[in-house]
Amino acid sequence: MSYRPCPETMRLVDKYNTKGPRYTSYPAVPFWNSQSFSIDAWEKGVNQHYQDVYRDGISLYIHLPYCESLCTFCGCHKRITKRHSEVEAPYIKALLTEWASYAKQLTAW
Repeated sequence: MSYRPCPETMRLVDKYNTKGPRYTSYPAVPFWNSQSFSIDAWEKGVNQHYQDVYRDGISLYIHLPYCESLCTFCGCHKRITKRHSEVEAPYIKALLTEWASYAKQLTAW
């Protein structure tokens, strides 16, 4: 007896079986260009991307790069520390500031 996935499972496999950048940075590092960066270009890019995907929703990944030890399998940017309260609060504050920029853009939809 062989297993046959249901049509819904196959639809999801087809939907998500695509190549994408590493989850540790987006856009992927090879596409960073500080000479051509501007707030206007960022806003245009966010709006264009959201127009393309808003029916499917968006994904959000938040990485806290503070670990107490080094994992041999991890490809993420990280900082080894046991002083979490000193380093995490400013980082989280910066994340919330960045998220506010995105939220301002996305609430227009």
